[in-house]
Amino acid sequence: MNIIAKIKHWFTEAPYVEGTVIESERIGSRIQKVTIGLPLDVRGPFPMGSYIVAYTWGCIPRAYSIAKTDGGSFTLLVSFSGGGAGARYFRDITVGKKVIFYGPFDDFPYRAGTGRPKIFFATSTGVAPFRMMVDAAISEGLHATIVLGSPKEGDVAFKEELEELSRTNPLFSFVPTLSNADPNWQGARGYVTDYIYKNPEIVRSSDVYICGIPPMTLGVLDALKKIRMPQDKIFVQKFG
Repeated sequence: MNIIAKIKHWFTEAPYVEGTVIESERIGSRIQKVTIGLPLDVRGPFPMGSYIVAYTWGCIPRAYSIAKTDGGSFTLLVSFSGGGAGARYFRDITVGKKVIFYGPFDDFPYRAGTGRPKIFFATSTGVAPFRMMVDAAISEGLHATIVLGSPKEGDVAFKEELEELSRTNPLFSFVPTLSNADPNWQGARGYVTDYIYKNPEIVRSSDVYICGIPPMTLGVLDALKKIRMPQDKIFVQKFG
């Protein structure tokens, strides 16, 4: 889809909605977790794996995956480390602020019924669409693994929540992987691709989902190619 077609898709094929920020929370030094309430005439939950396009600063569209959703709200994770327009818009946003958005767009669905375990590769806020997919996999009785890359421990989104889930549910594994960890870090170090080379058979037998910055996505795809991962079992969020 070329850029003109994408813009047309964003602005003519999805409803315009004005939501209200009901919660804004800083995660570490790089991420803002923002929950937006829906107006009474718009009801959720939005489809799993979908995203919205926020109309930041009144004129600049920015796409964000939906991390959580219920009947009256949805939650986004916004990284402001790059200092872009959307990052600056959401970085210091306050409760009560109105947010115009379009969507949701559902182009990264969870594939139910395959009978294969799920492995989710992400960096930073790329973990957003996978939070609900993990619950979906568990509900199918399938094992799910999130391999989440981040420079520092404090910047790992949903860290406590995902660690608790991994402790209490044998169908879920959480592998936070730090590229610039402090000396006392006891978990995985390096990059998310390391998991692929260490566990090629497990990866090949799973459905693989990827969401994050382009260098990570390309790196994961290259690693999957090297272990001869079936192409039809790889699913990528393409707007990143």
